[in-house]
Amino acid sequence: MDNPPARIMRLVQAGYVEEAMQSDSLWYCIGCMTCTARCPQNMEIAGTMDSLREMALKSSIVSSDRSKKLVTAFHTSFLNTVRKSGRLQELALVNSYKLRTRTFMQDAGAGLKMMKQGKINPLKAIISKESVEHKEQIEKIFTISESKEHTVATKRKPEKRTFRPDAPVRFTSGMTIGYYPGCSLSGTAKDYDISIRRMCEHLGITLREVEDWNCCGASSAHATNHKLSLLLPARNQALADQQGFDYVLAPCAACLNRQVTARKALMESETLRSELNTVMGSQTTCKARYIGVMQLLEGIGTEAIRNRVTKPLKDLPLACYYGCLLLRPVDSMGYDDPENPTRMEAIIAALGAKAVDWDYKVECCGAGLTMAQQEMIEDLTHKIARNAASNGAGAFVVACPLCHTNLDMRQEGMRKRYNDVGSMPVYYISDLVALACGATPEEVALDKHFVQAADMVRNL
Repeated sequence: MDNPPARIMRLVQAGYVEEAMQSDSLWYCIGCMTCTARCPQNMEIAGTMDSLREMALKSSIVSSDRSKKLVTAFHTSFLNTVRKSGRLQELALVNSYKLRTRTFMQDAGAGLKMMKQGKINPLKAIISKESVEHKEQIEKIFTISESKEHTVATKRKPEKRTFRPDAPVRFTSGMTIGYYPGCSLSGTAKDYDISIRRMCEHLGITLREVEDWNCCGASSAHATNHKLSLLLPARNQALADQQGFDYVLAPCAACLNRQVTARKALMESETLRSELNTVMGSQTTCKARYIGVMQLLEGIGTEAIRNRVTKPLKDLPLACYYGCLLLRPVDSMGYDDPENPTRMEAIIAALGAKAVDWDYKVECCGAGLTMAQQEMIEDLTHKIARNAASNGAGAFVVACPLCHTNLDMRQEGMRKRYNDVGSMPVYYISDLVALACGATPEEVALDKHFVQAADMVRNL
């Protein structure tokens, strides 16, 4: 970054807004919210970065750095395909991005492997594109988001923060809850979807998919249009409320983050509720609560999970990697300590595995910029992998498809560049729960991972 976040804030305070908008930093910022979470003055630094990026795009006062072109091409391609169908068509995103950036050979090998694994099906993408039924509602959302009106930011003041976790929600065998798979679990993270469903079968939880769900906008709406980043997930909130769900499982950390943030904003903003009413034709109650896989497991309880274990993981040395979006923003997610979370470790212990003590469990892996900032992703994941390995970990465990992609798919490129870290399998937490409860590696789709993951757990 030419101007780190603290300097960006000083530029804005001093009135040099155009200089701030011209910073290369806006196109390297991943939106991990680490700066906001750790700011002793309680300043909304990540939100300021997002606002500056949005203003820069609208005014064309932007950095000339190539990173800006790559990141903008990614966000534009992402949102264009969402606007057309209501859901992210991953192959369409890749094709559009490559045409805009002329990076035709980037990830060609990975793409071929995903086709062989069934994660990408070009024929299906052509003849049976998934889309929402009420696409006119998606168009209304984009139209409203293009207006000049902006959501007024809440006033903040310096305060000492003390983390207070939300009380866990209790789940028992036989319950039915909603399911929001999100776009990636239908494609490149299909193995996660398979794993989640197998885990829930073993735990006695029935999943019922939210009907006509749409893309939450993920990082692209969040990075370029604040109103869009709220209204897209707000529609999913309204659907879940209409369909009578109390809880909806969102396995993707990015999707969960957007849904939780949108629900909080809806409860606080009459204007946002009115705009959603314009889209949906009815008021929403905000009754349905979106939860992540870790909240589901915590709600079932470590003792209940331990009682279902038939194949203990026998001291398997794991680095529990939370990333950033499971825990931030602190005032919205409320799941675990944002600096030293431990709840994943508790689940791992119940499965018989051994969670190592390490330093990078909440550091960002690069999130959704894996295409636009590949070298940066490899730099970040190298630091994470090196620290995990040096503290005795033999594999990672994650609860996010974006984290899995960056640690798993980017691992080969990272090792070629640095050559000081060995191969480390990357497991979803749902993989390990299902395996410990009796599933086979094939039943949780370990064969669809890039780094070979079956051998380490097959003979435990």
